[in-house]
Amino acid sequence: MKRSLLSSNPACLNSNEVHRLISEQLSHLLSNGIDGYSCDRQTVSDMVEKASVTGAAIEGTCKALVDAPTGMTVRSYLNNELSVTELQEIECKVQTLLKSDLPKRLWKKPLNLAMDFHDEPFYGKDPTLCAYACRGEACKGTTWFYRVATVYVVHHQIPYTLGIVFLLPEYSVQQVVEALLHQIRSLKLQIGGLYLDKGFCVQPIISLLKGKPYEVIMACPIRGRKGGTRSLCKGRKSYFTEYTFYAGQPKAYTVPLTIVRTYELTHGKRHAVWLLYVTLNSSTKNPQTIRARYRSRFGIEASYRCMRQTHALTTSRNPALRFFLLALAFLILNLWCVLRWRFCQVPRRGGRFINQMAYELQRHRQFIAQSIDEIYHPLSCIFAQVVPIDH
Repeated sequence: MKRSLLSSNPACLNSNEVHRLISEQLSHLLSNGIDGYSCDRQTVSDMVEKASVTGAAIEGTCKALVDAPTGMTVRSYLNNELSVTELQEIECKVQTLLKSDLPKRLWKKPLNLAMDFHDEPFYGKDPTLCAYACRGEACKGTTWFYRVATVYVVHHQIPYTLGIVFLLPEYSVQQVVEALLHQIRSLKLQIGGLYLDKGFCVQPIISLLKGKPYEVIMACPIRGRKGGTRSLCKGRKSYFTEYTFYAGQPKAYTVPLTIVRTYELTHGKRHAVWLLYVTLNSSTKNPQTIRARYRSRFGIEASYRCMRQTHALTTSRNPALRFFLLALAFLILNLWCVLRWRFCQVPRRGGRFINQMAYELQRHRQFIAQSIDEIYHPLSCIFAQVVPIDH
């Protein structure tokens, strides 16, 4: 699936062009069946896009535009289009869209990838919908969440989300990792390193990734008061070692660990901090290098913070609609990254660099919102229905 990023003037990127590109992507997720007398597919697409880039609810977005349909109309069309029974099909379409129009440079050398989870709170009690929600630690007044997992890459300071999976309660962490790795293999990309957080540090993942042709670094939780992995946090230097989890039990397994001693400033005082990493298939001899490589993983945390700026507010219990809005947020981000790569290159000796200030995320969101405002006209006044009593 290819998209043209060239307007009538290849050197110019304007708001209408950005709006056209994201609408073209959404056209693959919404069918032509939306065709009412006051609302069609493009209208629904525009309302959802405006809600996403402004971080507002669909209802409030529709009320703020003079020529827009009601929020109830838009939501009813979306709920009819995005049936929970078609969740897997929607997921496949989103995965295809995330892979479209990636820079060719991604295929030139091995890439460092990161994986993570993102939770959306779920407050419903319907058993049918609960079957799509996962349990987790209490957050925002609930222990039920709609959960997605993503795989992410930072290339030349430009971040991309390459794959996404909607998690069902019966999915294991191993199945999630396998599904995301399958999406990477389908792109025929080379993996140079894989960086995972503490949530992935379990035996099935370690067994799955051991022996792979790329380096794997995952954070290891520090547990125990005096024993456990906390007993490794001693001495004055970083070092490599091996550690056996569940020692003396039938399910015991041994992993290579990197123990890193570093320092932090708290209230102006410098104190030691210990960091533990499971390192697989690694030939690195310096523990601080392991830490430095893992730190690049924090780019995925930045991508989630950006995603929250392009995510429409909703309290819908429809998991397909919740996933659709999450996917749209990542699609808007990926389009921003692609456009910044295409239009913000600055020549210099020895190559080019990306002027990230030339097209910030805020401007990308403004471009989309501005183009939609030109079509539906923002509400600029209201009228009193009667003369005020105290007039």
